[in-house]
Amino acid sequence: MHEANLPHKASASSNSFDKLKHVWSLNRKCLTSRITGNNNNYGNNYPRVEVGPQNPLRIERDHVAKLDCRVDAKPMVSSVRWTRNGQYVSTTPIHTIYRVNRHHAGKYTCTADNGLGKSGEKDILLDVLYPPIVVIETKTHEAEEGETVIVRCNVTSNPPAVTIEWLKEGSPDFRYMGELLTLVSVRAEHAGNYICRATNHMQPFGSKRVEGVGNSTVALLVRHRPGQAYITPNKPVVHVGNGVTLSCSASPPGWPVPQYRWFRDMNNDLSNTQKILAQGPQYSIPKAHLGSEGKYHCHAVNELGMGKMATITLEVHQPPQFLAKLQQHVTRRVGDVDYVVTCSAKAKPSPIIRWIKDGTEILPGRKMYEIRTVPTETSNGIVTVQSILKFKGKGRPNGNQLVPADRGLYTCLYENEVNSANSSMHLRIEHEPIVLHQYNKVAYDVRESAEVMCKVQAYPKPEFQWQFGNNPSPLTMSSDGHYEISTRVDNNDIYTSILRINHLSHSDYGDYTCRAVNPLDAIRTQIRLQPKGPPERPTALKVLETAHNFVILSWLPGFNGGMLSTKFLATYRRVTTPRDQLLSDCAMSAQAYASSSSGLSSPEWLEFDCFRDNPCKVSPLDQHQSYVFKIYALNGKGSSGYSNEVMATTKVSKIPPPLHVTYDPNSHVVGINVAATCLSLIAIVESLVNRESSIAAWEVVDTIAMQASGSEATLKETTINHIAQRTHYSTSGRPLGHAEDITLALAENNQGPAVRVKLCLRSNHDHCGEYANAEVGKSYLMETSSFTTSVVIAIVIASIAFLLFTGFSIVLCRCRRSNAAKNSNAANVKEYDLDSGRPSIVAQTTANQPPPPYYPTGSIDSKSLEAHAMELTLTAVQDAEDLLHHHHHHHQHSYQQQEQQMQSSSLPSKSTATSLYGAQNGYGCHMTNAIGTEGESYQVVPSSAHHALSGGTECKYKQL
Repeated sequence: MHEANLPHKASASSNSFDKLKHVWSLNRKCLTSRITGNNNNYGNNYPRVEVGPQNPLRIERDHVAKLDCRVDAKPMVSSVRWTRNGQYVSTTPIHTIYRVNRHHAGKYTCTADNGLGKSGEKDILLDVLYPPIVVIETKTHEAEEGETVIVRCNVTSNPPAVTIEWLKEGSPDFRYMGELLTLVSVRAEHAGNYICRATNHMQPFGSKRVEGVGNSTVALLVRHRPGQAYITPNKPVVHVGNGVTLSCSASPPGWPVPQYRWFRDMNNDLSNTQKILAQGPQYSIPKAHLGSEGKYHCHAVNELGMGKMATITLEVHQPPQFLAKLQQHVTRRVGDVDYVVTCSAKAKPSPIIRWIKDGTEILPGRKMYEIRTVPTETSNGIVTVQSILKFKGKGRPNGNQLVPADRGLYTCLYENEVNSANSSMHLRIEHEPIVLHQYNKVAYDVRESAEVMCKVQAYPKPEFQWQFGNNPSPLTMSSDGHYEISTRVDNNDIYTSILRINHLSHSDYGDYTCRAVNPLDAIRTQIRLQPKGPPERPTALKVLETAHNFVILSWLPGFNGGMLSTKFLATYRRVTTPRDQLLSDCAMSAQAYASSSSGLSSPEWLEFDCFRDNPCKVSPLDQHQSYVFKIYALNGKGSSGYSNEVMATTKVSKIPPPLHVTYDPNSHVVGINVAATCLSLIAIVESLVNRESSIAAWEVVDTIAMQASGSEATLKETTINHIAQRTHYSTSGRPLGHAEDITLALAENNQGPAVRVKLCLRSNHDHCGEYANAEVGKSYLMETSSFTTSVVIAIVIASIAFLLFTGFSIVLCRCRRSNAAKNSNAANVKEYDLDSGRPSIVAQTTANQPPPPYYPTGSIDSKSLEAHAMELTLTAVQDAEDLLHHHHHHHQHSYQQQEQQMQSSSLPSKSTATSLYGAQNGYGCHMTNAIGTEGESYQVVPSSAHHALSGGTECKYKQL
C-alpha cells in the first residue's frame, strides 16, 4: 500500500454520521461566535482548535474533500494556517481539495495564534478511499504442456480487498480464489484469457457504502500442436460467376500460431493433394466456374506438429442457359395443322420448365395443348432439357388446327435454385373478323350525341363500312357534322369502329349495319339505336361460393337500356331444404316448422342491393339453411324481369359435440350419444397409444357413420377390437374445450384404454366439433337414450313438484303443531283483535284461504313442448351443452317463480302489523333445488331467531 495511505478503521453507521453532523454544527456555531468576539463575558484565553467534520476524514477518490478548522480564542484569531508534513497549505478555515487522489492522503495540521504567546493546533487524517488496482506482471504467460503454471495477481486498494478471484473467458464455471492462480499439468484446453478480479467495500463520509471492483487479464499460451481442422462453410455452394471464400480453423488451435495449408483433388487424383494450393486461414475463389467444383482440403501446421486434415466438396451451380430460344415473331393462318414450338436450355441443378400464354400458365391437362419435356444429363451434373409445346388437343378443330384464340405472347420459362431464364414468342393468327361487342343495341335520347360501336377481332387489319336501314349507300362523314366515323385499335388485333351521331332526332332511330372486311373474309352485324329505357333481365345466374353466413352470386347482365346508373338487386327467401339433403325425420319436421308463423323460414322475398357489383356477396344469412335467389336490374326508366332462380344451402358454422361417450373394455363396445340434429354426421374415434416412443399420442382407430335423428337424441354402439390398452385415464365424458384438444387426461395408477370422440360432417371430414372423452366402464346410455327430450323435461318437472309437495306437507304439519301448543298455553290470556294480532291457522283456513304450496306457473304444456322440440331440431347445429343449459334455465326459472310466490305468501306485510297468513311462514322450507347447476344445490332451513320473534318460521337458502 502507498506510504501516504492510513490504516483503515471501521466506519460508523449512517445514524452515527447524522448525530456527528448535528453535534458538529452546534459546536461550530458556538466557536464561531467566540472567534468573531461576540462573547465578551470571559477573560483572554489561548486558542483551542477543533478539526472536522470527521477525524479521520474518509473521502472517495476523485471526490471533493473539505477540511474544516474551528478556533475558540480571546482575543479572536484573524486567520488559521494549514500545513501538511511541515509544508504550508492554506490559511482558510475550510481547506478544500477538488478531485482528491491517493497522493492527497495523510496528516493535515490546523494552527491558530491570537498573540498571547501560545498557539493552538490540531491534526486531522485524510483517508482517501479507492477501488482495487489490479496488476499482473505480464500480459501473456507461455507454458509447455504438462507443467505447472503459477500467476500472481497484485492488488492495491483502500480499504483492502475483501475478495480476489480468477475467472476464465468463455468458461463460466471456472472460478479460483486467491492472489495466486495455480494450474497443475496444463494442457491445450487450459489455454485462454484469465481474469483476476478484486473487490472492496468503501464507506466515504456522508455517503452510502459502495463496492469497488478492479480486474486485469493475462493470456495463458500452452505450447501444443494444432488439432483437427475445420472448414466453413462445410457444404459450400456457389453460382457460376460468383465468388466464394473458405475459412479454415483447428481445435485445439495450436501454439505457436500455426500455418494453414490448402490442397485440392484434381480429377479425383489424390496424389495432387500433396501440392499446396494456397496458405493462410482463408482461401478465396473470386469468380467460380464449373471447373471450380471439387474437393478442397485444409490442415494446420506449427513447429510442434501437424493437425488432422479437413475436407469439403464445393458445388458449382449454373443458372439456366438457353441452347435454343423461341422465334420472337411468328405469323400463322387459322386452320394450320400440327404447329409446334421448341426451346432448350442447360442448368445445374435440373430446371423446372413452364409454358405461359399471356401471363397464364399452360397446364398439361388443357384440351388445347400438349407439352413434352426431354431431360439429358451431361458431365459435371449439368442437365440439358428440351421442351416442346404442341398445339394439339380435343378442344381444337380436327384435334390439331390453329384457331384465332391461339394468338398471343408465349413464354418458355426455365427455373432452378440459382435463377430463371425465359424466351418469348409473339404469335399472330391470320383470321377473318370476329364480332366482339356484347350487345346489338345502344340507347340514347333525342338531342343527345349517340355512339354506335362495332368491335371486332381480325388479322390483318379490317376495313369498316356503315349503313342505315335499307339504304345500301354507306354512311360517310357529312359536312354538317351529323355523322363522325373513327377507328380505335387495341392489342394489335382488336378494332373498334365508332359511328358518332350528333344532335340525335327521332329519324335517327333504327338499325345500323356494320360491315368489316379483311383479305380472309367479310362480316356484317346489325346494331339498333333506340331511346333509353328500362334494363333487360339478367341471365345465367349461378352460385360462385357459399359460406355459413353468405352466398356469392354471379350473372350475365342484360342490356342496361342506355343508363349507366343501372344497378342490380338480389331477391331471396328461405325455403325448405330438399329432402335429399336432410335426414328422413328432419324433412317432415322442417316442412311443418317452415309453415308455422313462428318458424325461421320466411315465405316473403327479401331484397339485397348489389349496386353494380357482379359478383355480388349476399349477407348476412343463417347457417345450414336453404335459400332461393334471383336477380333483377333497375334504373331510372324502370326495372327488368327476374333472372333464373338458383338455390343454395349455407354451410355449418359449428358442429355439436357428443352428449356422452362410453367405452366398455370387456365387450370393446363404444357408445356415442348424439343430440337431436338434422346434420349428416360421422364419429371419429381416437385412442391414446404409444408407438416406439415414451410419449403417448392420439391415433384414429375408427370412423363411424352416425344415424342421427332430427326429433330426439340417438345412441350408436359399435364394437372396436383394436383399441390399445395403456395407462387408464379418468374422464368425465363431457365435451372438451378448444384448449383441451391437445391436453391429456389425468392418468391413474391402473391400466386401461383412453378413448375420445369427435363429430364431423359426412361431406367434409375436416369440419369437426369438439372432442368428448369416453367414460371407461359399462355403458348405461341404452337406457337413457330411449327418452326423448320431451319425456326428460316432463320427468324433471314431475320430480320437482313431488319434492315441493312433500316438503310443504311436512312444514304445514309442523306449523300446525306449533300453533296448537301456543293456543293451549294461552287459554287464559285475553284474545287479540283481528287488527292487532295473528289469526289462528283455523281462522285463516276458514276465512281466507292461504296460497297453495305450489303454483305451476312455469309448467310446460304439450304444445309448448312440441314447439320447443321443433326449435331444438332446427337449431341442433348449436353446441349441445348450450341446448341442455337452455332446458335447465327454463325449469330453474319456473322453480324460482314458485319460490318467490312461497316467500311472498310467507313474509309479513309491511302495511299491517301482522300478516293475514303470518302464522304460515315457512312455505317451501326444507326443500332442495333438484335442478341446480352442476356441483351446487340449495337447501331452505328455518331461522330460530325469527321463529322466536314471530312465532312462525323464516326460510333461508343455504348452499350445499
